[in-house]
Amino acid sequence: MANFSTHISASIISSSVLGTVVLATKIASMPESLLLIVIGALSGLLPDLDADDSTSIGWLFSILAFTLAASFVLVYPLSSLLGIWAAAVTIYATTWYIIKPLFEKITVHRGCLHSILAVVMFALLGIIISLQLNASLNMALLVALFVILGSLTHLLLDECYSVDLSNNRLKSSFGTAMKLLEIRYPLASLSQFIIVCSAGYYLYPQLQPILTVLARWQEKLQHLTIMPSF
Repeated sequence: MANFSTHISASIISSSVLGTVVLATKIASMPESLLLIVIGALSGLLPDLDADDSTSIGWLFSILAFTLAASFVLVYPLSSLLGIWAAAVTIYATTWYIIKPLFEKITVHRGCLHSILAVVMFALLGIIISLQLNASLNMALLVALFVILGSLTHLLLDECYSVDLSNNRLKSSFGTAMKLLEIRYPLASLSQFIIVCSAGYYLYPQLQPILTVLARWQEKLQHLTIMPSF
């Protein structure tokens, strides 16, 4: 299994490469590209949300707690400074000391989050959350693309570390990192499938605009210059 520094480094590199592509093709602006690289890098930690007391889950829940607290203060502006501080601290503490331990209790490492189904779920949720935050459909789809890249980078790394090249053997963990779905926990996998189907149903009215955006990406990618001209 790859460690935290390897995962974050790999996801930063892969996201940076894709970030330069969307910037060079003008699919995204410079600020959007930088934000997408950050999203892709953090998405490389998502599969380890089920690893209790890991560095990944600490980072992600800290960011989640801060984001929720900041979003609440921005959406529901309070009249007093003390009220703002109290609301922010309450939301942060609730996320860190109640939601995080509960999440750790109901999840198992190398379980349902280490699957292609989970990657699809993360991507669809990324689109919906982006649209709810008034992002353009183009940006929402880019968020999903970078979430997929970061998450798949994590799964691929874990599978690569399951191969012992020196002894020419496969470790017992081989096949547990990147699977279609987790059959050992059918209820959790069913819950993921329901979330994916619900998200797909919610986004179905956007199908034609989504296809239009993807066609625009394809057109711009065809004019991408990779090799320099001498």
